[in-house]
Amino acid sequence: MNILLVEDQDDSRKTLSRLIGMRGHKVTQVATAEEAERAMATETFPFLILDWVLPGKSGIDLCRELRARQDGDEMFILLVTGKTDRADLEMALEAGGNDYLTKPIDLSLLNVRLAVAERQIRDLTERNQARVALQQSARTLTDILENTTDSFFALDYAWRFTYVNPEAESSFGRSRKELLGGELWQKFPELRGTTFEKNYRRVMAEQAPIEFEACDPSGTKWFEVHAYPSGGGVSAFFRDVTERKRAEDDRLTKGKIESLGTLAGGIAHDLNNILTVISGNIGLAQLEAPVEEKNLLGCLAKASQAAQEAAHMSSQLLTFSKGGSPVKKVVRMSELLAKSAHFSLHGSNLRADMDIPPDLWPTEVDPTQIEQVINALMINAREAMPSGGTVDISARNAELDDKPGALLPTGRYIKVAIADHGGGVPVDMATKIFDPYFTTKPVSSGLGLSISFSIVKKHGGMLHLEQSSPAGAVFAFFLPAAKAEPAVVRNIPNSGLPCSLQRILVMDDEEGIRELTSQLLNTLGYEVTAVTDGVEAVNTYERAMRRGENFQAVILDATIRGGMGGLATISRLRNIDPSVVAIICSGYSDEAALAEFLQYGFRGALPKPFTRRDLADVLQRAFITSKNEPAFVR
Repeated sequence: MNILLVEDQDDSRKTLSRLIGMRGHKVTQVATAEEAERAMATETFPFLILDWVLPGKSGIDLCRELRARQDGDEMFILLVTGKTDRADLEMALEAGGNDYLTKPIDLSLLNVRLAVAERQIRDLTERNQARVALQQSARTLTDILENTTDSFFALDYAWRFTYVNPEAESSFGRSRKELLGGELWQKFPELRGTTFEKNYRRVMAEQAPIEFEACDPSGTKWFEVHAYPSGGGVSAFFRDVTERKRAEDDRLTKGKIESLGTLAGGIAHDLNNILTVISGNIGLAQLEAPVEEKNLLGCLAKASQAAQEAAHMSSQLLTFSKGGSPVKKVVRMSELLAKSAHFSLHGSNLRADMDIPPDLWPTEVDPTQIEQVINALMINAREAMPSGGTVDISARNAELDDKPGALLPTGRYIKVAIADHGGGVPVDMATKIFDPYFTTKPVSSGLGLSISFSIVKKHGGMLHLEQSSPAGAVFAFFLPAAKAEPAVVRNIPNSGLPCSLQRILVMDDEEGIRELTSQLLNTLGYEVTAVTDGVEAVNTYERAMRRGENFQAVILDATIRGGMGGLATISRLRNIDPSVVAIICSGYSDEAALAEFLQYGFRGALPKPFTRRDLADVLQRAFITSKNEPAFVR
């Protein structure tokens, strides 16, 4: 131990130094209080032995000054005096001395005093070290709380704020100066009766920590809270988890939508197979019905129209289920707009005012998907005008230039605008209307505009809210113009065979569709062979080639339950015959092979349900394509 001995008499100083040194301590000797102060300025002494009477400043005065220092209680002070008066000894202790020793010094008594001092200094050192560690820990904790990204506050037993960190100030929207000392329930009366109050009181009552999530009283923000008992009160960390909760809700909603979409896709696929049989047999019945049976033909026509509307709904289900790659063909937008508007406004108190120029360019689109876009915009118009009125539908040719920040590439486009005369779209919602699941209607899925946006984008175009005011809203979409004109297919007579007998191979795992397709093709003058899967189709095609009875075309179902489907089958058929004329057929109208069938070697695509006319058209186009283009080579 490092001991400072302050004694002005040389003999006493040397004797004391020698006696103390015998106990293994290091002793620094000085003769005056001033020398002691200089020594203490450069070195630390946990133990001081001060003579009461010193030249200049006395030992008792030095003791008082040392005790008044910030670290004054971190040393043991033993006063040595020749006075034995009780009042003087009490004065020494009042001045801050831990103990005293009277002269002449008794060696045994000195050893006792030194032993007591050593023990007390050890205890004092340990306490000082613990206090320093505690102070450092407090400083570290305060530094952490001041800089953490979590909000933190502390309350005492009376619910008064004792600490608020900067992040909590930001979350509360109030300064700590305003909050400190104030009662929680007075500063935030809106928390009364909420989950926050319930859990904070539970922590206080049970003296146990709790974690919970709760929404603020405004219903706009979610917080994750860790509350625990502290000093008779409650302390709490809390974090804004609004975005995380929104993402979780979106994932949950998306999962539900995906599950629903999978179900919708399966239902639509099976429904398309059924509708194919219904539509096809209605067509056959119309061919067989006598011309004079007007009532029968009228009933069949109505049934055919109903089947087509069901097919339209099935296509919408498929688009919903997969978002669908468009199966494009060149169409006239004027016809598509007129048809879709009539369908969407049927049974409503609205009418459509069409403004479409006769020279409107054709466009290459998936008619079913674009009809769905138009239908979604018309439904928006209907909901915006519950009392009825007019929906203005216009279309224009538009040539877009290459400008900085342009949302579409340079080129020729068709611009379609649908305007209602409702109350317009609120400014705070204008940027959200195309977000998935965003809706202001309690019974809406919030998918109509988002799916429409996706459909138009997949067509190489753009859908946006062009204008909104209290007088109404205008939605507009752009679609690339087509270079070609819509195909005109020659009418195929109801009877009579082609110039030379043509043989068609049909592959489908549904017996009803195989029979129907065969019958429809027979009425068109074709000879048909029908098989159930890809393996049988390949073997049948190969045997026919060896006999010299080649098939002029094959119609392959894309999906075969438990067997080889259309894609695998066309791959094997091309190995046998690179010039094979193949048509892909599927109840999934957005099947990849339907959307990009030429990449796989098909000459045409036939979505289900199809009619006799659809069948005739796709075969005619496939034959024309095969004559004008070389054999497919991958």
